[in-house]
Amino acid sequence: MIAETPNQRTSYRNRQVSSNKASAQSVQTLDVPGALWRYRWAVILPSLFFGVVGFLVYLQLEETYRSSTRLMVESNRPPTFDAVTGEVLGGVADIEVLQAQLYSDRVVGMAFEQPVMQPYKKLYDNNLEQFAKAVQLTLVLEPEVTDVKTAQSLITLLHFDSTIPEHCEAATRAFSKSLQAYYNERHQSTQAQLTHLLNVAIGTLSPKLSKLERQYNEFRRDAPLDWNSEGQAINPHRERHLTLVEDRSKQYQQLRAQQTTLAQMESVAEQSDDPRIVLNVMSQLLGVRVTSVGEKRDPDPLVGDSALAALDVQKTLLPLMVERNMNAKEFGESHPTVKAFDEQLETTREELLKLVEQQSERITKLREKWYESMYGDPIARAKETVDAILYSHKAMVKMQEMHIKQLDEQIVAEKLEASKLAQYEQQNEQLVREIEQNRDLLRQLEENMRRAQLSDEDSVTQVVELWKPTKAFLVGPSLLKTVGLGSVLGLLLGSGLAILLEKNANTFRDPDEISATLGVAILTHIPYFRGKRRKLKKGELDPYKSLSTDLAVVHQPASMTAEAIRSLRTATFFDMSNFERGRIIQVTSPLPGDGKSTIASNLACSIAQSGKRVLVIDCDLRRPQLTDNFACEDKLGLSNVLDGECDPLDAAHATPLPKLHVMPSGPIPSNPAEALTLPMMNELLEYLREQFDYIILDTPPLLVVTDPSITASMADAVILTLRIRRKSKPNAREALNILNGVGANVLGVVINNSSEAAGADGYSGYSYYRYGRQGGQYYRRNGQTDGKNVTVTNDRTIKNPESSKSNGFASVISSGNGASTTTLPKTKQIELSTESRDDLGQ
Repeated sequence: MIAETPNQRTSYRNRQVSSNKASAQSVQTLDVPGALWRYRWAVILPSLFFGVVGFLVYLQLEETYRSSTRLMVESNRPPTFDAVTGEVLGGVADIEVLQAQLYSDRVVGMAFEQPVMQPYKKLYDNNLEQFAKAVQLTLVLEPEVTDVKTAQSLITLLHFDSTIPEHCEAATRAFSKSLQAYYNERHQSTQAQLTHLLNVAIGTLSPKLSKLERQYNEFRRDAPLDWNSEGQAINPHRERHLTLVEDRSKQYQQLRAQQTTLAQMESVAEQSDDPRIVLNVMSQLLGVRVTSVGEKRDPDPLVGDSALAALDVQKTLLPLMVERNMNAKEFGESHPTVKAFDEQLETTREELLKLVEQQSERITKLREKWYESMYGDPIARAKETVDAILYSHKAMVKMQEMHIKQLDEQIVAEKLEASKLAQYEQQNEQLVREIEQNRDLLRQLEENMRRAQLSDEDSVTQVVELWKPTKAFLVGPSLLKTVGLGSVLGLLLGSGLAILLEKNANTFRDPDEISATLGVAILTHIPYFRGKRRKLKKGELDPYKSLSTDLAVVHQPASMTAEAIRSLRTATFFDMSNFERGRIIQVTSPLPGDGKSTIASNLACSIAQSGKRVLVIDCDLRRPQLTDNFACEDKLGLSNVLDGECDPLDAAHATPLPKLHVMPSGPIPSNPAEALTLPMMNELLEYLREQFDYIILDTPPLLVVTDPSITASMADAVILTLRIRRKSKPNAREALNILNGVGANVLGVVINNSSEAAGADGYSGYSYYRYGRQGGQYYRRNGQTDGKNVTVTNDRTIKNPESSKSNGFASVISSGNGASTTTLPKTKQIELSTESRDDLGQ
């Protein structure tokens, strides 16, 4: 059975990597420059191929010639301001407009009929349509500057390409002349047409305007309207209506004031019994001093005088007279408004005079009665005075009401008359509007005619040839362009192929990608190392002559490889510091050729050089490379111990390095996986743990056989050796999955041959192993093909088929219940030689 898996322990380094793995990207960004350099052959070969194809195409192309001329397109129109964009636009047309005009049927037809084109019409079968289609490909008009929005002139280059040099020059000259003639002809026809249209419009509009003016004069003569000094039509009845409405408003306000005063005086007269109090209140309401009849006072010579009363009436009518005079001055004495004022003044004057006469007569009678009864009752006299004042105000209110009634009648009449004249006002406005419109239009036409007559004879936009067409010169085919285009196309295809190969390579490109993908730390990078021995001085003996040259820490201790191994040793010490007893470290790899045996051998030597007791065990019972590194092919080894032929320390052989012992693989068994599965293997490691500080296990590749997964459960930690090459990414991931599946504690990854990996992405196959996935049987270099079977039993730990006696390493003790346990013998301990004890230390 497989030994019980120890508690899984995770190193500090891997915990740190695992914490960063969550934030690292599992898919690295594609390194395009690196991919192009690694697969440069895939980029260079297509570029060379398509470059040759471009050269062959160049040899097949016909020679092309070009003739050019320089044209200036100028305009004398002033710049205009574009209110939408806020830019100042020049008078010259856009280059797109010029190109459209150049390729138009009119210009192409003119060029085809030019005398210089007559010898070359046969090239187009004398067909204008065929010539127009060919021109679209061979004629080019391009500006020398791109920004022509604010320019008054534009410099362009006219090119014509052809395989015949003389044809280029003739076609360029023909199109230059045709474009100039097209613009001159276009402007002349436009100017003549504009002048003709202006003459026709002026000749039609002038008689119409004269007729409208005559109609308007006749209308003003017969229409019942008035016109002021500015020539504006006036409806007299509407003006009179407005005046009456304003006068009525004033009269109504006066009536309301008089009615209010009269109502207050009547109310006071009704409420008070003493007429003298009422008389005082009336004085305050009227704003004048009122005395009762019969009061002692001097006679008033003005009271009862009709002439003075008439003057007062004239004063009352003074505003109406002033307004009447103003209207008479503006409209004349015969105007209806003036006549209406006269009627109003006369009526008002008559009514006021009647009232004044009645008032004067009444006051005279009262004065006479006062004189007759000077010494009468004062209350009676006051009452009589109050009655007289009330009577007078009632008469004034009645007169004011009659006046307002007359004004209402006049307003209605004037409004009716004004509505009858409304149609004359509308007709007047229509005639005036038509006359003004025709005058403005005629004025604009005359102004445009003057501008057209004063304008220069030159065209608004004209084309000037700055230099005559050049001699035809060779422009194609271009060797540089054709070969360069082919090379660029090949370069693009090669780059795509290189990127595709890079994606399919599925290999690691940098250390960060390894850590992010596998989730373990990189312990060190081992550079490529060619095994060679240290140069000896004359007469000096090499104590390490028997050791393989791959042990760089022994033969080349100052090399970069040795320094990298020491770095691995330091990382191992740091990660294994938590173990109190001997530390068991397994070294394995995903595939053969990753250098696991070399790494394990060098690591064991390096740890031994640091003063630690080290035992390195070759657990590769199929192809024991570590055994060959230490030249222990013929010595007792692991298979002998598992088979019970010797004690464990008898198979631990000393090496030229102090503190370092090697347990080779021993004879190769026919069932290596079953041999490592024995419980004896776990007991052996537990026993050796007490004898050594570090135990290094060299195991086969993980993806080839199952042996490493068996020993991984027994080791304290596992170091994975990896060589960067094609398909190394999925292989490394699968190897980590196997180790994680058995609960192994992976310290990290050692990158082997790191300097060589950058230049070699592929590998030659499984030449080192010939078993497992590749099929076939396992063969050792020395020719040994078979071995002894290690028998697996239930009652003993290890049994030798040739001998049934105990091997002295373990014995079976039976308990009372029939169970058996394996223990170390108490009577006989394993004795080490004096030399071995000195090497191992206490």
